[in-house]
Amino acid sequence: MLFHITANHSYDTCHTHDGEKQEIQRDVFSNAENNGMKVHFHLVNRLEHATYLLVEADSFEAIDTVFDPILELGHYKITPVVRR
Repeated sequence: MLFHITANHSYDTCHTHDGEKQEIQRDVFSNAENNGMKVHFHLVNRLEHATYLLVEADSFEAIDTVFDPILELGHYKITPVVRR
């Protein structure tokens, strides 16, 4: 299944200059395939504090497992999508 993910956070909670949080996020996405989720694209709009992803996973549970370490870093909207 394909999922479009939009992640947002506020200026006050931005982790752009927080090396520890950046490392956690990098680890999450670099290990995504080991946890059953393939990232097709990962784009950001730093000025809007927004991230956009297209991921593939067999289940929503796989996405939940991947995102568990970074849940407190923002708000995630996860929408199942299909190719037409």
